[in-house]
Amino acid sequence: MKTFSLNNKTINSTANQSLFDLAKLLSMHIPSSCKEQGTCKECLIEIKSGANLLSPLTKDEKHLRPNYRLACQTYIEKEGEVIAENLKRSLIKIEEECAFKLSDIELNPAVYRKGETVFIDNIAIEVNREPLLGLAIDIGTTTVVVRLIDIEKATINATASFENPQRFAGNNVMARISYDTEFGKKELKRIFTKHLSKTILAICDTPEQIFEVMIGGNTTMRDLFFGLDVFSIGQTPYKSLTEFEVEKGEKNTTAIEKMAKKMGLPIHPKARIYGLPIIGGHVGADTAACLLAIQLMEENKTIAFMDIGTNTEIIIGNKNKAITASSPSGPSFEGGGIAYGMPALDGTIESVKINTDNNVSIKTVGNKTSIGICGSGLIDVLGELTRTEKIGITGRFEDGEEVFYLDNSTGVFINENDINLLAQTKAANIAALQILIKNYEISFNDIDTFYLAGGFGKNIDIEAGIKIGLLPNIPKEKIKKIGNATIEGLTIALLSKVKRKELEEYVKNIQQINLESDPDFFNYFVDGCMFQEIV
Repeated sequence: MKTFSLNNKTINSTANQSLFDLAKLLSMHIPSSCKEQGTCKECLIEIKSGANLLSPLTKDEKHLRPNYRLACQTYIEKEGEVIAENLKRSLIKIEEECAFKLSDIELNPAVYRKGETVFIDNIAIEVNREPLLGLAIDIGTTTVVVRLIDIEKATINATASFENPQRFAGNNVMARISYDTEFGKKELKRIFTKHLSKTILAICDTPEQIFEVMIGGNTTMRDLFFGLDVFSIGQTPYKSLTEFEVEKGEKNTTAIEKMAKKMGLPIHPKARIYGLPIIGGHVGADTAACLLAIQLMEENKTIAFMDIGTNTEIIIGNKNKAITASSPSGPSFEGGGIAYGMPALDGTIESVKINTDNNVSIKTVGNKTSIGICGSGLIDVLGELTRTEKIGITGRFEDGEEVFYLDNSTGVFINENDINLLAQTKAANIAALQILIKNYEISFNDIDTFYLAGGFGKNIDIEAGIKIGLLPNIPKEKIKKIGNATIEGLTIALLSKVKRKELEEYVKNIQQINLESDPDFFNYFVDGCMFQEIV
């Protein structure tokens, strides 16, 4: 008998069932973005015992260390028991305090109390003497952050995070759109709501006191949460249904409002759930929330904002004018397609330095033995290879070797194919930025502050980013890492309906730039593939 156990759940295996198939039968979803082709490498699992019973390594697994397999490529060929575990992914660090002072916010919440009666806007809800609570929820493609806030005191009561349970449908929005379109029935919404509900109950003893919820996320994540059909977001012209409604005059904003009792969350049934407006296309409500955090609508100086990821969102502007674009830069900086590329799992290399004696110093997530390399490590190694001139401007190794070993003891390396994929990713990002700079009719030197947002941006080594041409060569003091600005902006929206309405109006006037139609895009992209500083 062939038996497979994953995370202490067991099933018997029959012919032509991969470990991925068996995991699905166990109702244990394993991430995948490549439709089980072995290229995204998200379905990596650790074999605790029974490795000798498995099918041989495929070409997509040849670089894996012993006892690590891709579930979609692996079959049980011999009688016996195979025991495996999902790998633990490292979630972003959650800051317990706001990056700004809550006391600086001019409080004007939509939820308030007159006497002992609770109101949402001007609608009386009930007589209630208990604290009035609210939630700010940042629905990231990978990580979800939840902040519980006392609305009257303007204090943070609790903060929690969890891995987005929709990851089994893929690590990027296009994979989620494809899954939701193919299988329908709101499965992604149902699974997400279940996990979110557990988190709410874990951080709040009185969930019935939650009267308002602020939702941020990219366009796909936001619309999936509210149960909207997301098919149109994945097809040209890449618009949410809410954008079409605004264009038809059916709504005056892309923001979404729903009553809690219709959303299945364990909070007050009359609570309002508000999804921040999207800016347009794939530039979603998460970026809109960031604009609140950096107060762009009140800024006189010229600001650049960049959130680097599989989709990179960029905004340039101030209170008078702003333009934006979304660059489909691909998953390579998140490990997709890279020989040893992986999500930020324990044991992935997150920092690299090449010393004067040519020895390589690495730091891994969790200080574990290296098993691969994650995004911040990839930026580091490219920067170091460029700095030490081990690769030329085109990304070719100067010594004629085919690979560069990051850890000889475990065999983790980067090769020229990896470098080529990473070059294309950074080229897409920097080309988008250059097109926006051109359309705004300024130079990089005219930027007063350059904000890097998100978990990935927070971990980037700025010098390495400039050295390889991922970031523009401007004074480092102008570049500011702001981490999860989305949760900060959502907090502002919860505590000030005035700021919320200002944001709704401001995003209507942000101009979207179509990158593909720009005649200079190809030239910018080709130049961006070079490992050189961008000025």
